[in-house]
Amino acid sequence: MSTHPYEYKVLTEYITPDEKGRYPHFNHIEDQEGFTKTLEEIFNHLPDSIPEGWEVNSHNITVSRNTLIVTILLRRPKDN
Repeated sequence: MSTHPYEYKVLTEYITPDEKGRYPHFNHIEDQEGFTKTLEEIFNHLPDSIPEGWEVNSHNITVSRNTLIVTILLRRPKDN
């Protein structure tokens, strides 16, 4: 049986609105713009968060209970 050639790790960012009790409505243009700006900030700083030798394998963006969750799956070849 062969072994899997990669090892994996996960980066996760949790973002909640600054104003308690405020729930974004993504039908509203100002909430869409805020959502996009937040994602741009996260992804602009992403290279600083990835250790040397790792690469982005996939990502996911979801909203749960008023929290934006960005998950990045990283991988690198295993040392044999």
